[in-house]
Amino acid sequence: MIRLIASDMDGTILRDGAQTLPPRMFPIMERLTKKGILFTAASGRQYANLRRLMGPMADHVDYICENGAFAVHNGEIIYKAVMDRALGQELMADILAVPDCEVQLSGVDTAYIQPKRASYTEHLRFVLKNNITEVDDIFSTPEDYIKISAYVHGDRTEERMEQFEVRWGKQFTLASTCPHWIDFIPPGIHKGHAMKALMDILGISREETMAFGDNYNDLELLACAAKSYAVSTAKPQVIAACRHTCDYVEDVLEAICF
Repeated sequence: MIRLIASDMDGTILRDGAQTLPPRMFPIMERLTKKGILFTAASGRQYANLRRLMGPMADHVDYICENGAFAVHNGEIIYKAVMDRALGQELMADILAVPDCEVQLSGVDTAYIQPKRASYTEHLRFVLKNNITEVDDIFSTPEDYIKISAYVHGDRTEERMEQFEVRWGKQFTLASTCPHWIDFIPPGIHKGHAMKALMDILGISREETMAFGDNYNDLELLACAAKSYAVSTAKPQVIAACRHTCDYVEDVLEAICF
């Protein structure tokens, strides 16, 4: 019997850059809750952003945020990975030194930015609808460093990814799952790490777990579930790692609910 379902958001449920959930996800999540099945949004997105996505179901689902940097169950943080501050500051300085790159420093409730261009701030605030705090000196923010990201203006994300991988690949795990964005996460910290923490607290086994994903940063999450699904548009390596494929997550969940 399935007791826990976790799904990636961007590229898995959110298709083609969508910033709102498909309408039929809301009655599905409500039905899952009534059946005693816990739905978990597992994403590189920030907590506040994910809660907005979940809308009326925000208080009834759990969250794996910032590509596994922390997990929330019943509104409480049950797991959090903190980045070394000195190393994080060295990384941020390197990102800021690249003319077409912006930096984002993630805390639990907000993301700190020191923008070079107004378009970056506008994208975060009005397109992604993130909680952001604009600061004059990003190195002076007192909050724990949860995750650091580079935003790449233009179409040079792959090029910048390769450059940062050479410089930072030994100190961080790099992930680029959306256009323009590169996430830097401490090695060993990923969605699967946070998922295992959630499963341990809830006493839920791998056989009682289902997961959905589409990209490389979902592989560890998918490995936590006996019933793993890759969407049909997923990376070939992700499809190969999963037991099942589906066109839409909602189709599989509706079969469980109705």
